[in-house]
Amino acid sequence: MSEVYIRSQNKEKLYRLGGNYACVEYGEYEDIKKKRGGAEADKKRHVICISDGCLEEIGEYATKERCLEVLDEIQKACVSYLFTAGGAAIVRGGMDVQPFAAVIPRLYEMPEK
Repeated sequence: MSEVYIRSQNKEKLYRLGGNYACVEYGEYEDIKKKRGGAEADKKRHVICISDGCLEEIGEYATKERCLEVLDEIQKACVSYLFTAGGAAIVRGGMDVQPFAAVIPRLYEMPEK
């Protein structure tokens, strides 16, 4: 995997996954502020964290399912690249375009919701 830059949900930080950070993961935590009263589901926080040995939250979403959708989107950004199968030259007498694949800069911005 090559590097992917991930912008935090609050837009205040930019992380380089594949550089210093090696892991992006889902976490479910108890919301201490909502610990008393309310439904059990309201007491849970669903977050995505990035890690370089220590976890740091980069986004929070309403459900585990939404967090997993966001992780799927990050995965797609990690494996995307520019590819051309090659072909005939555009200009008469020019050299044919050779097939190639190139790594392109990748940026993923954590969605608001």
